[in-house]
Amino acid sequence: MLSGFLFWWLAVLVLASLLGWQVWRARHFRAAAEMREAALIADNATLSEAASRAEAKARQLDGVLAALSDGVSVVDAELRLVGWNPRFPECAGVPRRALRIGMPMAEVLRLQAEAGEFGLVDPEAEVAQRMALLRGGFIVPRLRRERPDGTTVELRRAALPGGGFVTVYSPVISTSPPQFQPDLAAAFDADWRSRIPRLCAAAAEGDAPAARALSHALRGIAANAGWTALAMTLGLVETAAEDGNLTKVSALVALLPFDPPA
Repeated sequence: MLSGFLFWWLAVLVLASLLGWQVWRARHFRAAAEMREAALIADNATLSEAASRAEAKARQLDGVLAALSDGVSVVDAELRLVGWNPRFPECAGVPRRALRIGMPMAEVLRLQAEAGEFGLVDPEAEVAQRMALLRGGFIVPRLRRERPDGTTVELRRAALPGGGFVTVYSPVISTSPPQFQPDLAAAFDADWRSRIPRLCAAAAEGDAPAARALSHALRGIAANAGWTALAMTLGLVETAAEDGNLTKVSALVALLPFDPPA
């Protein structure tokens, strides 16, 4: 009788101990979970605050870049365009609508070469030469070059940590009028005559990308040669081609002469 009582008493004691241990274990895990949740909430709050500060600084930087009278572009280690301010297209001679995040630098240089930003050059050869220098890590920190419209732009370039570089394009104000070199007239005429039939064909075939590229190149030739009216008309052709308005492209191209001004 007594041994049975002791057995049941010990059984109850063991069961109570087990239940107590389970309760303690549940409370322990609950407390640990609450601590982890509190730590996670605190970390999220810290990250959210840091993100808000970073976003605010980014907006401030965007505002500063937008207010600059200089053009600014940023290229990453893979030589792709990753950022620019509103003045960059105008200062660099690149169509605004052609720009996109991740655009290869070779495409930017090709648009500049076709627009005459580097003078009378073969665009493909010029792009290949400049890309070879950039891939080799050769960066000229400061230089000046004359643009197709006769103005001068100064480029300041600096390498970025981890690769890539940032370039600042600053228009140079000059009081002397641009000088046109008469010995280049024949070259301008030949370049015009070689490209204008291709532009007419692109307009007739409804090839908007080709029409945009050719009008961009011809606009550079016209600006270099001082054919202001033709340059303005070609600017309208380029815009219409970018918009896909082929009817307007054809109408404007019909106004362009096969023989450039004397």
